[in-house]
Amino acid sequence: MKSSVIIKGNKYGFQIVLNPTLPFEELLKEVADKFKESIRFFDFSQSIAVSFEGRNLTQGEQNLLVDTIMENSGLKINYIINGAKAVETEFAEALSAVPVEEDREEAEDDVSFPESLIGKNGQFYRGTLRSGQKIEVDGSIVVLGDINPGAQIVAGGNVVVLGCLKGTVYAGYPSDKGAFVASLMMEPMQIQIGDCIARAPDQKIKKQKLSKRKNQKQLEAKLAFVENDSIFIETITRSLISEISIS
Repeated sequence: MKSSVIIKGNKYGFQIVLNPTLPFEELLKEVADKFKESIRFFDFSQSIAVSFEGRNLTQGEQNLLVDTIMENSGLKINYIINGAKAVETEFAEALSAVPVEEDREEAEDDVSFPESLIGKNGQFYRGTLRSGQKIEVDGSIVVLGDINPGAQIVAGGNVVVLGCLKGTVYAGYPSDKGAFVASLMMEPMQIQIGDCIARAPDQKIKKQKLSKRKNQKQLEAKLAFVENDSIFIETITRSLISEISIS
C-alpha cells in the first residue's frame, strides 16, 4: 500500500482504507494529516457515514478515529458502518436513519436544538440529548453521552446509556417486558419497559442531588428490568447479568 490511509468518498460519506500493520498511534496521525489536507473538498451540508477497512479495529479505536476525523475536518459523522465490505448502498441505508434536525427555540439561552432525532435502524448515538430532544428507534440503542431532564428515548429493544440518564426512557416499545435499560449513572425522571412504568419521586431526586455533592461514589452502573410486572433498578453485577440473560 503506497499510502497508510486511503479515503474513498461517495455522496454518502467515506470508505477509509487503513494500513494493517502501522502502529495505531501513527495511524491516527496519518488520518489527522490526511483529513487536514483534504478539508477543502468536503461538503459540510450533509450528514456523513464512514467505514474502516484494511485492519481489525476495536470499538475504542473506531471512536478515536472518528474523533480525530471530526477534530481535523469539521465534519459531523453520524454513523460507522461495520464490516469489511461497505458499499454505497449500505451508506445510503445508514444515512436514511440519520437524525433529521428541526430548529427549536430555547427560551433560556436562545439556542436551537434538534427537536426529534429519529432512526429506523439506528443502534448507536454519540452525543448528549438535551431537553426537548427525542430519539426513536425500532431496535436497541447505545447512547454515548448523557440524557438530560426533558430528553426522551423510545426504543423497540434495550437502551444502554454510557453516561448519566436523567431524562425519560421507554424501552421495549410497545409491549416487550423482556427489554432492559442500563446506565452508568441512573437518575431517570421516568422509565417505561413494555407497559410497566416507574417514576422518580421529587423527594428522591432532591436527595440524590444533595448526596451527590457530598459523595461521588454514586457513579455505579445500574440496570432497570421488569420482574413480576414491576420495574426494579439494581447495581450491575456479574450475577445480575447472568440472571437477566437466562430469563
